[in-house]
Amino acid sequence: MALKLYGSPYSTATKRVTIVLQEKHVPFEFIAIDLIKGEHKAPDFVAKQPFGQVPYIVRI
Repeated sequence: MALKLYGSPYSTATKRVTIVLQEKHVPFEFIAIDLIKGEHKAPDFVAKQPFGQVPYIVRI
């Protein structure tokens, strides 16, 4: 089971999730979302996460 983690590298919430995944040795792919550019409110992201919030995890 692998995960995709969408988030901002500067977000403390994303950092907490990243730390837990690393400590538990869960394989994941990190996809950076630029909050300054508003990528979390882009239509393709909102289609996946209706509230437009990060971090967002998807099981592959």
